[in-house]
Amino acid sequence: MQITLKNIALAIVLLLASTSSLFAQRSTTFSGLVVDETGEILIGATVTWQDTTIGAVTDIDGWFTIERLDTTQAHNLQINYVGYETATVEILPDEDNLQLIVQQNLSMETILVEATERSSFSSTLNPINVETLGHGELRRAACCNLSESFENNATVNVSFADAVTGAKEIEMLGLRGTYTLMQIENQPAFNRLGRAYGLEYIPGTFIESIQIAKGASTVRNGVAGITGQINTELIKPFDAPLLFVNLFANYTGRVELNTQINTELSPNWSTGLLVHANFYDNKKLDNNEDSFLDIPLKKQFNAIARFVFRDENWHAEFNVQGILDNRQGGQTAATYQHVFDKAPDRLYTISSRINRIGVFGKVGYLGFNNPTQSIALTYNANVHEHNSFFGDNTYNGLQQQAYLNATFQTALINQKHHLAVGATGDIINFEEQFSDVNLDRQELTTGVFAEYDFTHKINEEKGSEFAVLLGMRGEMLHTTNFTKVYAMPRLNLKYNFTSDIVLRGSAGRGVRNPNVLIENIRYMASNRAFIVQEQIMPEVAWNYGLNFVWNFKLSPKHEGSFSVDAYRTDFQNQLIADIDSRSSELNLYNLRGQSFANSLLVGYTQTITKGLEARIAYKFNDVRMTIGDELRTAPLLPQHRGLLSLNYHTPDKGWEFNVSANLIGTQRLPSVNGITSDLPEYRSTQQAPAYVMVNAHINKTFKGGWQVYVGAENLTNYTQEQPILGYQDPFGQSASTTSFDAASVYAPVFGIQVYAGVKYTFEGKKRFSSVSACSAEDHTGHDHDEHEGHDHEEGEHEKKKKVQLEKPAHDEHDGNDHSGHDHE
Repeated sequence: MQITLKNIALAIVLLLASTSSLFAQRSTTFSGLVVDETGEILIGATVTWQDTTIGAVTDIDGWFTIERLDTTQAHNLQINYVGYETATVEILPDEDNLQLIVQQNLSMETILVEATERSSFSSTLNPINVETLGHGELRRAACCNLSESFENNATVNVSFADAVTGAKEIEMLGLRGTYTLMQIENQPAFNRLGRAYGLEYIPGTFIESIQIAKGASTVRNGVAGITGQINTELIKPFDAPLLFVNLFANYTGRVELNTQINTELSPNWSTGLLVHANFYDNKKLDNNEDSFLDIPLKKQFNAIARFVFRDENWHAEFNVQGILDNRQGGQTAATYQHVFDKAPDRLYTISSRINRIGVFGKVGYLGFNNPTQSIALTYNANVHEHNSFFGDNTYNGLQQQAYLNATFQTALINQKHHLAVGATGDIINFEEQFSDVNLDRQELTTGVFAEYDFTHKINEEKGSEFAVLLGMRGEMLHTTNFTKVYAMPRLNLKYNFTSDIVLRGSAGRGVRNPNVLIENIRYMASNRAFIVQEQIMPEVAWNYGLNFVWNFKLSPKHEGSFSVDAYRTDFQNQLIADIDSRSSELNLYNLRGQSFANSLLVGYTQTITKGLEARIAYKFNDVRMTIGDELRTAPLLPQHRGLLSLNYHTPDKGWEFNVSANLIGTQRLPSVNGITSDLPEYRSTQQAPAYVMVNAHINKTFKGGWQVYVGAENLTNYTQEQPILGYQDPFGQSASTTSFDAASVYAPVFGIQVYAGVKYTFEGKKRFSSVSACSAEDHTGHDHDEHEGHDHEEGEHEKKKKVQLEKPAHDEHDGNDHSGHDHE
């Protein structure tokens, strides 16, 4: 089957037609925000429907969403906060969103419950090891795109792939980012041709939160994530402000503008427009004086239009994204003249032009008689065109993709057992060539899966429980050259000693079809001939891991968290990109021996005093693969990493300060053939030195929705000595010079980067209307005609209910359950 733009357009039309029968009815979910009287959010509060086991936990922003028992009657919602009596509030059928205010009961001896915002946390409720980064974490960096969102994170590390294109690459559990499944709202995104610059195609201001699932996680979204999955949740138009603007600039000339416009079209329909534009045009930035630009010239425009429908039975989302990305690097006449003191006969230039258009979204049906049942379809269709040239070599890539995933889930046997089943189809047409290598092909991936989970509460008061998540996926990979069928089991186990102490174990198999050319784009800007020695087969690996998390309190105001992650990945087959055999070649072949990665991460977070938090982490990676016939340490992967981060905000949160120091340890560099006497010592020894990167960020919030921020990256001003080898002869015309190599980058190419920006937020219409409530201890009902608050111009109200959490005299425990929220 040949995929064309016409076929993709037809699929989109049919999908839109299938949602045209949606009717406006009541929502089958209820959402709430839990805060104290001062407006401080309460994280980790447990909410359940009275006399049921259906519940949820407030997340790092104080929010929770819970399935309704039905849509026709009022029901009591119970709120639990560890160490306090249960509070109950009645929820009416027509109430979809409430702000629940926890207040003192002045007629009794009570204590006001306080909690501090946790910008990053690992849930103790989820059997999968998921780390969540929220708004607080994203505010602590310039965060102009996803690649800059992990500066204070020890799990995911980001580095430059080469010295000329500006491409960035992540590392997780000791392996390159190609082994991590990238997702947007739980569907694969930017994993194929978009992998080259995909981290830059999710602007930070588009992001609501990031979930990092480590190791063998769920099988629902595929098993290409051998080391895990990174899911990005975008800003929701029904929760977001009416208008948001962010203007960013740094001292070298990089300028970015980010805008959000969100509105409700009706009680059921909401829409949002997310726009990002960046521009960089410094044609003379060559601080290391090698005649190559340290930062490529860039222009990018990126926009997403979102349409969301929600009612009692249906939830539907339709998104359209368009990306235009142009970048140019390499030598320029100005820098060449300065370095060599003569006019250039010929310039080595690098250019890239990317155009992408795509639609993605989901359709969910919740209208079954059994409220635990639902069915969901996620879809994605895109056309991605990438054309580049590197000196005399040209890369042309075209991807036409259509993806569909269907999932049905239901509860089994008294709500303790759950089952999800589904199927996936993914078809891609590739036209891809580099130099004299042609890899035009079609790929079809089909899969079916089943996933069972079970939770057994051992001691509800103590919070001890056992949970198991067992998944099996059968997947067929069909290409122009082969057809293979794989069985992919995955198992996740969890045991809570208490609500604050959890031990997890996971094991599972993953498979992915590598993109031979685009995943090695870093080597295109070098004098290396790409040699594909044989038919490259799918990469298959087993991943095993253990995770331990302990959330604790040294005192009522000194919370802490200690975690350990230990994972191993064993490859049965792997694409080997051999850069050691010959400096003039990149040899590509299937694994012919052992390949494994061991990764150990230890982290500790502690609240030192109110508003001041410290985070320290250490990571050890042991990654080896058989290159040729020798088991060697993988190149360009640090064995040791360290992180120290200090975060402080003033009591009124008007000021926020962050400083982080990242230690990047030694790493093996590719072999250099021939004479090395004229090279820096680290190149002749094939061992990069360790170094430290320091970043700082300050944010000031003003009344009226204004914020300003300043910051700096690489405060130590550390740069790599001679990142480009053979820059004197990039075309390889002289046999006496070192081979041109721009891909052996272990450190920043440019020094300190100072930036500043301003943000403006206009909330517009509030998402609550105003209803007061009284103490659940004294009343079982509530008079909903009594209003607190005021009417807004649109005739709606800010809806709030006040409840009371009373501390019993016999309970001396003052801890908080900051276990977080299951974002899966």
